[in-house]
Amino acid sequence: MSRRSRVRMNDEDTELNMTPMLDVVFILLIFFIVTSVFVKTPGIDPSKPDAQTDKEWNPTIMIAINDLDEIWIDKRPYDVTEIRPVIQGMKDENSQAQAIIIGDKDAQVGTVMRVQEMMQEMDITTRVSTN
Repeated sequence: MSRRSRVRMNDEDTELNMTPMLDVVFILLIFFIVTSVFVKTPGIDPSKPDAQTDKEWNPTIMIAINDLDEIWIDKRPYDVTEIRPVIQGMKDENSQAQAIIIGDKDAQVGTVMRVQEMMQEMDITTRVSTN
């Protein structure tokens, strides 16, 4: 007595459904295309200057300039014409004062340069930053 399966299948009727596998493959392909990073190169490789390490920078005067051309020192806004005595007072407190000017990305370049030139006239070492 031989055992036979109750379900009869013909070899000709057996077919593998590939649609779900193709869906998964296309979803993975789309995922990798969307998440890949495309690097744009300029086309040339310019020679860059070597960086030199500088001494540690600890500014004692911090000046911020916003997009309305307001100059902020010690949490108070000033006009360009009003800051010379304020900065001179800070320099009198510390003769080795160093300063940093932090400019807003929309700040007027002319205002930042006027403040920097004023600091240089007062012999204060100054750096300009946009961070």
